[in-house]
Amino acid sequence: MSVVKYNSIIEELREEIEQIVEREKICGLAIALVDDERIVWSEGFGFTDTSKKEKVTADTLFSTQSMAKTITATTFMILAGKGLIDLDDSIRKYYPNFTISTKFGDQDEEIEKITFRRMLSHTAGFTHEAAVGNNYNNAPCSFEDHIISVADTWLRNKVGSQYAYANIGMDLTAYVLGKISNKSFQEVVKEELFQPLGITKGTFNLSEALSHSFAKGSSGDFQCPVVQVPMLGAGGVYISVNEQALFAMLHLGKGSFKGKQLIPADLFEEMYKPQFELDGVENKYSLGLYQKNPIGDAEVFTHGGGGYGYQTQHTWIPKHKISAIVFTNSSHHSGEQVKLTRKALELMYKEKTKPIAVNIRPDVLQKVVGTYLGHRVSMRNIVMENGKLYMYNMFGSKQFLYPQNSLEYTTEEGEVLAFKLVEQQRNATSLHCKINGDVYVLNQNDSPNDKKGPDKKEWTKYLGIYKYTIFGVDYYLGLSVINGFLYLIGADNMKLKEYKDNVYFNMDGESFFLDDKKINFRNIPLTKIDLDIDVLLEECKTKLDQKYGLKWSFGYLAGILHLQNGFETTFDFILRAIEINEIFKDSLVVFGNKLYGFRELDNAKKCFEKLLALDKEDKKAENMLKRITKEQT
Repeated sequence: MSVVKYNSIIEELREEIEQIVEREKICGLAIALVDDERIVWSEGFGFTDTSKKEKVTADTLFSTQSMAKTITATTFMILAGKGLIDLDDSIRKYYPNFTISTKFGDQDEEIEKITFRRMLSHTAGFTHEAAVGNNYNNAPCSFEDHIISVADTWLRNKVGSQYAYANIGMDLTAYVLGKISNKSFQEVVKEELFQPLGITKGTFNLSEALSHSFAKGSSGDFQCPVVQVPMLGAGGVYISVNEQALFAMLHLGKGSFKGKQLIPADLFEEMYKPQFELDGVENKYSLGLYQKNPIGDAEVFTHGGGGYGYQTQHTWIPKHKISAIVFTNSSHHSGEQVKLTRKALELMYKEKTKPIAVNIRPDVLQKVVGTYLGHRVSMRNIVMENGKLYMYNMFGSKQFLYPQNSLEYTTEEGEVLAFKLVEQQRNATSLHCKINGDVYVLNQNDSPNDKKGPDKKEWTKYLGIYKYTIFGVDYYLGLSVINGFLYLIGADNMKLKEYKDNVYFNMDGESFFLDDKKINFRNIPLTKIDLDIDVLLEECKTKLDQKYGLKWSFGYLAGILHLQNGFETTFDFILRAIEINEIFKDSLVVFGNKLYGFRELDNAKKCFEKLLALDKEDKKAENMLKRITKEQT
């Protein structure tokens, strides 16, 4: 199997992260991307603290906060796989003296219902924080003191009746894992999880963490106090993105790491199942992890953390074995780590699920090059660039075509294209395009392989601009000669083929009648006009109640003017229209997209540069400019 390359994704994410760190004033950030058993990219940005003396690297340790919950749940599953503990055991089986206050019936009966399954899925009824050692008290305390203080809390609801996110359940689970192993929780995790994965610097001990490159939490310019997180099971892990990536590999391997099954398959599967349902709706928190909105055909799982001056996120797709991890040591930004991990996975998913392309000779590819026209489908322009085929429409879209054989192709978006080619013929005759399950037939309109047409002298008197009116709004078509063929110019540049006696058809099968008595297209009467742009724009000022129709009319007229009068005249016409009303910026969009679709990149660039000058917040124009600039370099 070929190794997926993520170079373009890394470049895009690096550029975006640098902008985010600057814009959001994030002190430091680290990222790692994982594909199966390899780290495809890891890097640090910014600094380890507000003094800005030491730079963050991919080996810098961060406090990951609530991300520790997934590590706690994973460690539990490893021990459960060894038969040392069970998800449905009651906490009192291992912690007989455990107690908590409740207003829900008999105290002992309610406590007996508190199982590890419920604690790991936040359905045990706990309040969020223990009385000692919580997010609102920085006073130093031991893990044991923290656990003992749970007895001073009350259940917030009946055990098993609701989902309520709670640190207490994770910390109690961690405490019990230590008790049954006769070790500290940190020692259990180190021996059962970290050592098998090769994690050597990850720790629950702040003193150990500070002996390495360490990112100190901050909020804006405020340097948060560096204190030991007492909630070990719920948020006590200090780790780097490089070592968190090793943990990611375990989950991408469905409990297996480098050939060794650390979590039995049935327990691993159980870990990912929703554990609670209310009114027929499944809760999306499983055992130490969340299920989020799918990406494509795949379920997405995640856990984040926040507090003590940190925001962190780990998100992964088991089906495709990809993961993204982002740590920051700044708490004041608006969840940039969540957005970044999601975007990174979306890009990785798209890259990893790309169709496989087979090698086809350039001379064979050349046979399908050209424009294709079909009913209710925008014109497609198939272009060969650097020995590869790309498909453009007239709305600014560009898609690479992955050859499956000489006549069949697919796109990243799932479109399936099948070209028809008559034996011994120079060009493909048609294209069957499957989009969202529907098949559309597009006939070839023209091709750079075409021989020159007849260029009949009698066409000359008919060339020019034609008008038709719909509900009071004037629309335009142009009649031109291109490469010796008669073309009808509108939203698309449609080649006309003469059938008989001045009866023509475009490649979509629509009729066009052309003689001194009758000129119409698709049974729409057309009237030839002598277009005066000055007069047209003056009339436009009096017809602004029709501006929503006119914006499209002017957009298509621009395509006609461009062929008959050149770019500068056309560009000036649209800019003058925009001066009348800004809605005509849409005409510039239509024109720019059409130029891009027909690969007139210099002129298309001028259109989008002007759009961005008119509106600096125009992201579509900004993105098109970036794309065009990249294609030109």
